Amino acid sequence: MSLGARTYIGSVVALGSAILIGCVALDPHFPNTARFLQLLVLATLASTFKIRLPRIEGTISLNFVVYLIGISTLTLTETVLMASVSTLVQAVWRAKKRPQALKVLFNVSTLAISVAGAHFASQQMRQNETQVPALVLAAIVLFVLNTWLVSLVVALTSGESAMTVWRTCNQWTFLYYLMGAGISALVIA
Repeated sequence: MSLGARTYIGSVVALGSAILIGCVALDPHFPNTARFLQLLVLATLASTFKIRLPRIEGTISLNFVVYLIGISTLTLTETVLMASVSTLVQAVWRAKKRPQALKVLFNVSTLAISVAGAHFASQQMRQNETQVPALVLAAIVLFVLNTWLVSLVVALTSGESAMTVWRTCNQWTFLYYLMGAGISALVIA
């Protein structure tokens, strides 16, 4: 693995870990514990339903819909913790081969960064708009951050162009995320 790839992976893991640890250490409040636990269970269950992606070793699941619901109804700490736990489950649950610790850390960190960014963007928009535009923005931010963070690591480790990797592996999933925003809006309403 190249120095650039190792540096990038280390940076993503450090930032994702800092977000997760910072949330839990600085704002350990769970104002609606029952809702948090319900969404945590739903996200974890959704993580067990894996969809294989072409050209990628990893999987995606329906848990991002639950993340969007969490972004709209939970605190940042609750949402990041829910996403981190469910991503950990997705990485290790019935894995075809034993997952490498660094890959698991990278995946959890990627989701912590993506969910935190989507939560922040959604909260900023929600101050001036209704729920639906904030959910659409959250879905877009979640999609862009998550897919680009993963595409960049694949590009750095494979020697391909990041844009080529992104187009090949993720371009078709954008509508999937927008439909998830619609489903989330219906569930919240």
